[in-house]
Amino acid sequence: MTAPTLPFDDLEQVYEHLATTLDELPEAEESHFLAQLALALAHRIPDADQVMAAIDEARQGATLD
Repeated sequence: MTAPTLPFDDLEQVYEHLATTLDELPEAEESHFLAQLALALAHRIPDADQVMAAIDEARQGATLD
């Protein structure tokens, strides 16, 4: 059984909200905000391995450019 995931439409809505929020922040505060967001989301996931996997997935995605 696979873990439930966010439906694509909801994921798009989250992406838009994140993008808007980042646009509203001064560039110097973006990294701090993203770290705070990551910790807030990680706090809601009761499995450290899943959190670590998500960090690795994001890191891999960041190097695809």
